[in-house]
Amino acid sequence: MKELHREYQIAQLISKEIVDELSADEVKKLETWKSESKANKELYEIIKRGEKRVERNNYAANLNVKSAFGKVKDKIKPQQKIIRLKEWGLRIAAVLVIGVLVGTLYHISTKDLKYESELVSSTIEPGSSKAVLQLYNGETLQLENKSNDSIVEKDGTFISNLNGKLSYTANEDVALQTIYNTVKVPVGGEYQLTLSDGTKVMLNSESEIKFPVQFNQNKRKVWIAGEVFFDVAHNRNKPFIVDVKNVEIEVLGTEFNVEAYHDQKSVVTTLVRGSVEVRKGQESVIIKPDQQAFISDGGEQFAVKNVVAENYVLWKDGVFYFEEADLGTIMQKLERWYGIKVFYMNQTIKMKRFSVEVKRYEEIEDVLNMLARTNKVNFEINKNVVTVKN
Repeated sequence: MKELHREYQIAQLISKEIVDELSADEVKKLETWKSESKANKELYEIIKRGEKRVERNNYAANLNVKSAFGKVKDKIKPQQKIIRLKEWGLRIAAVLVIGVLVGTLYHISTKDLKYESELVSSTIEPGSSKAVLQLYNGETLQLENKSNDSIVEKDGTFISNLNGKLSYTANEDVALQTIYNTVKVPVGGEYQLTLSDGTKVMLNSESEIKFPVQFNQNKRKVWIAGEVFFDVAHNRNKPFIVDVKNVEIEVLGTEFNVEAYHDQKSVVTTLVRGSVEVRKGQESVIIKPDQQAFISDGGEQFAVKNVVAENYVLWKDGVFYFEEADLGTIMQKLERWYGIKVFYMNQTIKMKRFSVEVKRYEEIEDVLNMLARTNKVNFEINKNVVTVKN
């Protein structure tokens, strides 16, 4: 076990040297190891030059590294995965010094690793394209990314569903009657929608929108909950209005994001392009691009601040972006996207702040590792429950 531990330490040191994060003491340790034998020095040079990378990667591709490492951890502490800084080092080592790490894992369990090529996925999956469409007559349809369906509504509107995108095409020859559809996105989902006027809508996890199948009135009004991004088709004669928590957002044609989940105490409107009027009761405010308007559930007073709007809509492009966000907010968004339950050992830790940018489709361990690297927080995963520790 001593030799195994040392191999792991050397793998960490080489990986940290490559990303320029070695301390003075670690530099000495690495130099000492290199000077111990000619073989050590040659191995170090091979790794640094990237030689035999293809052979290593091909071999590694046939190994179930997660399975083998998981078996070792299970012997130590069954049913739990610990996300700590040392595991971040192991992940980096697995990519950058695969020769050393593969040797180490081979030493642990040749039987479990040799030529095993079964793909093992995380038990906690990231979100995907899925939603429920409720038609005028109350019928519901499950929508998924791989679906390829077409429907004709009662008023003749043609509805198509292809590759995670729902699209409405109005039939102007049919007598106009205002009927409504609703799209609901569950936890762990997202969906795209094109309304009959050409407006593009992107719904985040645990969000919904109710809308007229055809906009045959003098205004285009929809109702939402959760988080929704709009790219509104311009129509000077028919303003587009979003109704959410008794707040109305009116535009003629623009791009903006609205966040107003049921468990939030505010409505947040972020403007990317164009002009938006936000109003509640007798109060209203007009915001410009790269501005956010806040209004609380019980208040009539708006607060406006300047932001980089693009950062707040990166979720629609598959990116989590948090800038000095409190941990409670971050974990709440991870709950919605990964379908997890979060338990805090200490409630005060929810107030710690982090800046993170990571792809939404990565495994949850990758996101948690980024947070753990700060040394401010640790995590444990047991099935779909994430425990947050100091």
